[in-house]
Amino acid sequence: MQERSNEDVTMQVAQWAATFRLEDAPEVVVERMKALVLDFLRVVAVGARLPWSRAARKVAMALGGNAQSSLVLCGTRLDPARAAFVNGAYAHACDLDDTHVGSMHHAGASILPAVLAMAEQEDTDGRLFLEAAIIGYEISLRLGLATQPALFERGFMATPTCGAMGAALAVSKILNFSAVDMAGALGAAGAYAGGLAQFYHSGGVSKRLNGARGAESGVMSALLTQEGIWGPRDILEGEAGFFKAFSGKADPSKLINNLGKTFRLMEVSTKVHAGAGRLQATVDAGLSLGAQHALVAGNIVDVEVGVPRVVQGRLTQVAPPDLQSAQLSIPFSLAMALTIGHSRGAQAALRREDYETALANPLVKQLSLRTRCVWDAEVEAGTNTEEVPTRVTIQLSDGRQWEQKIAHPRGSPHRSMSWQEISLLFKDTVNDALSANTQQKVIDLVASLDKGAHPRQIMRSFVASSGWYDAQ
Repeated sequence: MQERSNEDVTMQVAQWAATFRLEDAPEVVVERMKALVLDFLRVVAVGARLPWSRAARKVAMALGGNAQSSLVLCGTRLDPARAAFVNGAYAHACDLDDTHVGSMHHAGASILPAVLAMAEQEDTDGRLFLEAAIIGYEISLRLGLATQPALFERGFMATPTCGAMGAALAVSKILNFSAVDMAGALGAAGAYAGGLAQFYHSGGVSKRLNGARGAESGVMSALLTQEGIWGPRDILEGEAGFFKAFSGKADPSKLINNLGKTFRLMEVSTKVHAGAGRLQATVDAGLSLGAQHALVAGNIVDVEVGVPRVVQGRLTQVAPPDLQSAQLSIPFSLAMALTIGHSRGAQAALRREDYETALANPLVKQLSLRTRCVWDAEVEAGTNTEEVPTRVTIQLSDGRQWEQKIAHPRGSPHRSMSWQEISLLFKDTVNDALSANTQQKVIDLVASLDKGAHPRQIMRSFVASSGWYDAQ
């Protein structure tokens, strides 16, 4: 392992980012980054028409701004900071965006809107875009790993905190900053980083904007630094810096060791189900059981879920009061999956609409109340920075009992979606927005980002047909 000093961590990160070139990354990393970009476009198409996305767009458009960067699928342009905000809101709107278990961070929703907005304004080529995206992902994920779980235990969310730092560095790459200025941009991002997790306890809609705030903060931090308003160049390791303020138990070695040698973005999962990353395997198990045994909610008298300690108290609420809480609830998500597995099949993908329907179904809500989350040693041992496995045991009113274990949820690194699978999901998602030819054009442009395609071409092509934005 490549060991590095824990002093001057901010400058070490900035120096790596300033000198990183696409050819420094293995081909598999570049290909994975392109797949994550395509998945991001799939996810924003799902999120763009949701009520809270519409509200974010309305506020941003009313504020106006220099029309340089596009709102995805819309064609309307705003200034890069507000465009990043709106596109970030779309990306995290329904909890379908990519996720990294160990860092508890949604890198795509915070990094890619910022990089796209600035790359479009600057008309950068695809190689620089990919360099910036890889830098943003890598640093924000590693920063999350260095500060978790203490960051979360203190009540902070990684996406608007670690995401803001990664986005600032990524935008700095687009703007060709020196290492010194990149460190200053990280320092400036320290003034923006924030986001509390109280919604886990009492609800709220603001979680939907975590990606938006991270992306917007990154753009603003870099632009301010460009004009001479930079922040502390020891923002990570300083006495009142990120590590101590947000964690207090940080391990800087997880940020800097093997930086540029191993790439944490390879551990990122693309989601099948529109819910928290740590419940994906449990939903897979529920769908499988429901499909195998044609389950009916009223006939299930007891459900036990084996979970690791990290989810207890956060994702184990049995009576979620609203949609956002339901998407963060293992008992409710499992009850829903068990109920619809027989009609939708084991390979179904659960969407926001499924949660809304389930919230209105008293049988699902009652089954959720009968679902117990218990600590499981085997599940604990299988939990790592990439995924959370599950064990689901159900008992029926006639005494029959079944168990389903899932070690690797669909979309996780050990069961990752191929380029073809993501392409098919993308086409299915945008089928009512783009013609078949345009769908393929966007896919081909993303695939060619390292071979001559420009982000501006993608944004100019990724525009929905007339009336799509206004449809419910």
